[in-house]
Amino acid sequence: MKIRAAALMIHRMYMLALVLVAVTLSPVVGKANAQDAIDAPVIYRLNAESSFQRGCFAPCLCPVRQVTDARGTLILTFSGFDGLFDNYTLTDVNWTVNLGDQSLRVTGSGTYKVGGEFAVQQQLGLDLKVGDDPVQHFDSGLVAGGGQFPDISITISIHGQVCFDTVFVVDASPVPSEQIHPYVLLPESTFQRGCFPPCLCPLEVPRPMSGTFALVDLGPGPLFTEFAVANVDWLAADGALGIPIRGVGTFRVGGEFAVQQQLSLDLRVGDAEQTHFDSGLVEDGSEFPLIDSMISVHGGVCFDTVIDLHTQPVDGVIGDSPLR
Repeated sequence: MKIRAAALMIHRMYMLALVLVAVTLSPVVGKANAQDAIDAPVIYRLNAESSFQRGCFAPCLCPVRQVTDARGTLILTFSGFDGLFDNYTLTDVNWTVNLGDQSLRVTGSGTYKVGGEFAVQQQLGLDLKVGDDPVQHFDSGLVAGGGQFPDISITISIHGQVCFDTVFVVDASPVPSEQIHPYVLLPESTFQRGCFPPCLCPLEVPRPMSGTFALVDLGPGPLFTEFAVANVDWLAADGALGIPIRGVGTFRVGGEFAVQQQLSLDLRVGDAEQTHFDSGLVEDGSEFPLIDSMISVHGGVCFDTVIDLHTQPVDGVIGDSPLR
């Protein structure tokens, strides 16, 4: 019994030492900065190592497996320490994967935890909508890793990478503040619902809109510079309360000859389900970093919701492009 008691005492002293080391050395794991973390959701961006895979994994044999890169952002917010793990909520998953000529939008939310009693462990679980598929749960299970946090590197799947499965390799890091560009809606921005030509039915008067969002650098491509659109927080006038509009998306600007732009957003208008709004690829990008764009669900035909956006950066500059 004395040996057992001594062993228990040694174990408790060891655990206390681990906790003290974690609190002293780690600014992101433990309670030391919990309040700061709660007050400051962090925008993450997928790194080049991130990927999307769909097809057959061992022990099954299938002829095709699709593998492509994944790019985009998500938001991580500290939600509490449970004695072993720091827990986080993940919101505003805002990813794009290209399969041939097809671009799939990936949206959703979930949880992440990192910590452990002896070795550092981590677990990521996300409920994701991939393209037109229904929402499905992706999970890593509790696995070794997480020692590099706040960077995250982990693999999630629907079926544990067994036989036919869909898999994301999630390699993500916090976005430096200088690569997050806050925008504000200008007073001429409007929200309008109803019937547009050629259909004939009532059309609402355009409602003024206000609010903010942010562009996050995703990098230049061969023709277009791409941005993630994060933290959409808009309000369309409607009585005393207004209609809240929240969401995420993408913006690209560039082109081979004329300067073109495209704004694609997945928005939740009021209490409605998330809906995709798009401007299409149009020749309206020459005034960037000013963004003037008309986005809609059905291209402004018959019954539709149309948002006419006029925006500018809060600080007037993106990189070396000053406001004109």
